[in-house]
Amino acid sequence: MTIDEMRGNVEPGNEGDASRTAPHPEPVADRDAEVKSLIDRLQRLQAEFENYRKRMVRDVATQVERAADQEILGFLPLHDLLDRALSTYAADADAALLAAGVEQIRGLFDHVLEKKGVSRIAAAGKRFDPSRHEAIASMASEQESGIILEELSPGYTRGDRILQPSRVTVSRGPESAAKEAP
Repeated sequence: MTIDEMRGNVEPGNEGDASRTAPHPEPVADRDAEVKSLIDRLQRLQAEFENYRKRMVRDVATQVERAADQEILGFLPLHDLLDRALSTYAADADAALLAAGVEQIRGLFDHVLEKKGVSRIAAAGKRFDPSRHEAIASMASEQESGIILEELSPGYTRGDRILQPSRVTVSRGPESAAKEAP
């Protein structure tokens, strides 16, 4: 048995007839054309993907800018009212009018924060929670240990996220209990 017979290239009984071998694989030129076609297609897909990626980066950047613009638009009326209150005070030098204007601005500011889902963290008189409060100081007091005595700076949340923790003074408990502790 010849190598061609083992490979199945020659039909049994026609071992010596080279013209009766199995069909030859497709010509090399056809394979080269197919490879070039596939490479071209791959390069086009790669270019399309790169264009898509760049377009998405641009679109995300545009969306971020538009969101920032919307946030700024919410605060512009506050700025305008503050300007108006200050110019009124400069013209009249009436502290009562300035105070009333600032109170209106504060109310509008609270409304804007409420619309954005921002709320203030309750602190004074509450138990210290390190996930919501930041202890700036501690002092002995008649309150039990771990109770917030004073809010030095308010904290804010938006939904379940802490935007800024409350900065507080925390009780260490009565002074006598602190001295007796080992």
